Amino acid sequence: MVTKRSVVFCVALIAACAPEPPATLAPDGPVAVTGGSVTGVLTENPDVIAFMGIPYAAPPVGSLRWSPPAPVVPWSGVTGATEYGSSCMGGGGRGGDEDCLYLNIWTRREKTEPQPVMVWIHGGGFTSGTGSGPSYVGTHLAERGVVAMTINYRLNVFGFMAHPALSAESGYGGSGNYGLMDIVAALEWVRDNIAAFGGDPNRVTIFGESAGAGAVMSTMLVPQSEGLFQRAISESDWVYGWDRGLSESVRGMPSAEAGGVRIAELLQVTDPRASLAEMRDADAGDVLAAFRQVEYSPFTREGYGWGPNVDGHVIPDDPVAMYESGRQHDVPLIVGMNGNEGSLFSRNLGIDEVAEFQALVRKAIPAQADGAIEHFAVASDEDVVAGLDHWVHDMYFAGPVRLHARAHAKVSSPAWLYHFTRVPPTPRGAALGSHHTAEIRYVFGNLTGPGTYTQPLAGEGEEVPRVDQAISEAMMSYWVQFAKTGNPNVAGQPVWPAYDPASDTYLEIGEQIHTGTGVHKAGGDLFDAVEAGKRAGR
Repeated sequence: MVTKRSVVFCVALIAACAPEPPATLAPDGPVAVTGGSVTGVLTENPDVIAFMGIPYAAPPVGSLRWSPPAPVVPWSGVTGATEYGSSCMGGGGRGGDEDCLYLNIWTRREKTEPQPVMVWIHGGGFTSGTGSGPSYVGTHLAERGVVAMTINYRLNVFGFMAHPALSAESGYGGSGNYGLMDIVAALEWVRDNIAAFGGDPNRVTIFGESAGAGAVMSTMLVPQSEGLFQRAISESDWVYGWDRGLSESVRGMPSAEAGGVRIAELLQVTDPRASLAEMRDADAGDVLAAFRQVEYSPFTREGYGWGPNVDGHVIPDDPVAMYESGRQHDVPLIVGMNGNEGSLFSRNLGIDEVAEFQALVRKAIPAQADGAIEHFAVASDEDVVAGLDHWVHDMYFAGPVRLHARAHAKVSSPAWLYHFTRVPPTPRGAALGSHHTAEIRYVFGNLTGPGTYTQPLAGEGEEVPRVDQAISEAMMSYWVQFAKTGNPNVAGQPVWPAYDPASDTYLEIGEQIHTGTGVHKAGGDLFDAVEAGKRAGR
């Protein structure tokens, strides 16, 4: 089990000019980066070297808790980047550390021409997850000629807590989007350092799944990220609550600052004048415990949410309005979803009767409830499980995915839409179908090995089915070609047409790979109607 890498920090600044990197990266060959020098470790493929646990910002602790990421603190000598840094609080299991702003790199040892860079942003609902998940190991992507990276970013109450006092001290009148600021800081690190690892800072792809895809979708709106990436891939967009108001309740959601006030109450912070000092002095475990006491249910729209908010600075305006008017960064985009995104979540809602299902729909979307109930066609208690799957799939994944693809037609760069339908040969696949997260192992080529959230496709000594090997090869080829050229089409694979709202063409990735039209259109239309109704006050 990997542990947090220890780094010896010093207070002296290092020289700004780094030496020319070696032609071949070796475990005993230091690489100069912002803050100092690091050495890596060979992977199971000796042609690929990994550098893990490299800090891209100062530890966000003490006075830096709930502050924008600060510059890396320099260290003396050479440190071994051979183990993952700590996961962020709440990220890896139930633990983690506030000192967590680390990134990981996999790259070919031989340096020829600069390689495109793929920066993975992990999922977890903006409340959990880590860049060191075993499914995210980048060796197989690096073998195909990219520099693969994963990053940590602050989560839950540490990454997304707004508060009136934080907004007052910020200088721009907002607070709460620290996790997105971390992602921007990591991309700035890439711009400044990735050439030393063989990467091309002018061909950077951000890609992520679930909240990681929501982070991609959000980062495409962040003014501070402009020019830091040139392509984007969103797998199963998760954007619930990203249109939350900073200080005012909008569309039935409590404000982001109201959530921070509730955290302060749970921490028994009583003096508003000293609230920030008290909260920053609070034990990190106590802060995390307070977060876990706050009611939060995106599927019933109850309680507070933890994720991006419209602060007017990091997220300048209502994200839906920004996309609908083409105000996202104009970069090529791949976006898509899996066959049954809802199944991983719906079984935990405790709903098993028609009346309960209808009550959920009427509570969540009262103005469109009658049409939605007809759309989901839950006529008996036996239909409830499938209806809940359908509800979560359409309203929380298919709708945002289709919005993302459709809105990109308003800019000059093309988009490509996919639908992943393979049911993985795993216990979770047998129970949940082509479920949320199912595509991740195929994208990274990590079809076997450890992992519980994304289960291996074969056990020790077993062979991965050929169809799954072929799907993984195809997805990696599409994704890597996109990172290299800005277009996923590659010789020898089915042609993937660019998305056009008029034709509504997508690529199905399953036992066969082929094109189709109108994927989950009815659900996407319902989502659009719900969002339009909310903004019209209905």
